[in-house]
Amino acid sequence: MTEPAWKNLAPGPELRRIIAERLGWHIRKIPVGSDGVAYDHFVYDNDDRIAYHRAIPLGDQADDEAAFAQTWLEAMNDPDCPRWDEDLAEALYLAYNMEREIRQENGRVHAWVKSPTFSALADTEPLAVVRAWLAATEDDPAYFH
Repeated sequence: MTEPAWKNLAPGPELRRIIAERLGWHIRKIPVGSDGVAYDHFVYDNDDRIAYHRAIPLGDQADDEAAFAQTWLEAMNDPDCPRWDEDLAEALYLAYNMEREIRQENGRVHAWVKSPTFSALADTEPLAVVRAWLAATEDDPAYFH
């Protein structure tokens, strides 16, 4: 069995995208066709609120996959995007109402979420919690995959 992509990712937009998608964040592509805009990408959070907007200019719409990837990158780098992987309060919010533990272990941080079965080691508390939360929600039907 191969390791999940998030298991060794450093904090940053790629890891935040995985978290956001697990929470149910998604992109909608809305045709515009005026004022030099081919279409809009709207990134919605798990409460279906607009979290980020990006206009795709006419002529830039040829590669949908690249446009979606760029929109995710910009959205996850946006200052309003939660920094689950860098901010302990944001990381703990993911694990709200779940049992959890965080402790120092040989100069690293060990965390588990839901049960000790879902544990992770990292250099920072937020990253350890995020990785443990991702492990705990990997096969949970309450989360998007």
